[in-house]
Amino acid sequence: MEKMLQALCVESHAGLYFTHFCEQSGNQLWVNAVYFWTDLQYYHELFYQDGLDPYRVQREAQLLYSTYVSSSAKRSIGVDEELRAEVYARLMPAFEELFDSVEEHTLNILVDPWTLMADRDGESFQQVTTVPHYLIHRIKLNESYWEMYMKAAWLFQMGLLLFSIHLMCWLDLEQYRRTPQEEKAIRQERSMCIAARYLNRKYFFGSDSPATAEQQSDVSKLECLSNPVVVEIQGIVRTHIETTWLPLFLSTAEFTERQKHRVKVDVLTLCRVSLQAEGLWMSSSKEILLFRQILLNPVTCQQFQDFVYSKGGFLENDVLFWLEVQRYKDLCHSHSDDATIEQKVSTIIGCFISSSMPPALQIDIPPEQAQHILEKRHELGPYIFREAQVLMFNELLKFWPEFQELSSSIQEEQLIPLLQEKREMTNKQHKNLIGKKKN
Repeated sequence: MEKMLQALCVESHAGLYFTHFCEQSGNQLWVNAVYFWTDLQYYHELFYQDGLDPYRVQREAQLLYSTYVSSSAKRSIGVDEELRAEVYARLMPAFEELFDSVEEHTLNILVDPWTLMADRDGESFQQVTTVPHYLIHRIKLNESYWEMYMKAAWLFQMGLLLFSIHLMCWLDLEQYRRTPQEEKAIRQERSMCIAARYLNRKYFFGSDSPATAEQQSDVSKLECLSNPVVVEIQGIVRTHIETTWLPLFLSTAEFTERQKHRVKVDVLTLCRVSLQAEGLWMSSSKEILLFRQILLNPVTCQQFQDFVYSKGGFLENDVLFWLEVQRYKDLCHSHSDDATIEQKVSTIIGCFISSSMPPALQIDIPPEQAQHILEKRHELGPYIFREAQVLMFNELLKFWPEFQELSSSIQEEQLIPLLQEKREMTNKQHKNLIGKKKN
């Protein structure tokens, strides 16, 4: 599952390899599932953009529901009635975690095609002829060689067959250049082959030569095909390829269409890069789904709450704030009257953001963000706590691996007493610290 998620996150950069596999399988459920997962990432991306657009979020959520989840969906992913009703009840207003359960259902579907594809690729790999180990040490990889080869491969894929003579010349010269000096017979054979194929009036010394008249004259004066001569000819051929054939390829409609897919960077990749830049820990969507479930489960949430309490600071308040915002979202979905919803907003702000008990800010968000919530509380609507909750989630997520390691190392009946003991020790330390300050 984890490898599949890693592959899905870079699917757009891998030529949509897994998507094409699902399409070619003929299994419509697999196709619909991979399409849904891709579209869902674009939905998630809306919540990480500057300036959330509630109308666009709502529109995309309804589109996802009608296309993949509803009973009459044209690309149904086989969601059961209970899950469908659950999503529909929370469709307005739409929040980031709206499709969490559907995503988990989708990932379970995609495990089958992923396993099948991985097995087939493994079988194909086993059939590849292995290069003798001693040959690998002889080859000194040249960065420019691979750069050149990739550009050449692009051109071949586009069917520019007239280009092939230039490519083959460059590759044959590269093969000759990398042949060890000790293998004189092989070098002699390859030298004669290059001279017969390319160093004649049909190619290098002809009217369609990649070289200028002056360059042809300089090469003709050289007596043997030494490595410096090979490098010089390669440079001439390469320049001709890059100035004549590469621009033709870059201007094709196929290349332009391919580049469009590269612009759409996966939202999970974006989040991971930005969070790593800030020194934060981020994981796969499966981990995120699991962590949300942990927080929404009263038993495991209390365990995690006890765990972070011993870390100090406002971490326990961060957990409580996240839970209260979730309850606020549920209140919005229940279509309660405005007065009830406004009272809930006031309660959350009074407890965590503008508390009567010092300090006024009781959670780990920047003061500027707290001030923004206070000033815009009547304008932001159901998304008033969105940014703060995302920040809380990312902050708490950093402690998830450590908690997971602890909970898996001991029995559950031992975990609760251990966490409670740590909480009591932390309380004693706080009391002792307060007593010292008073004295």
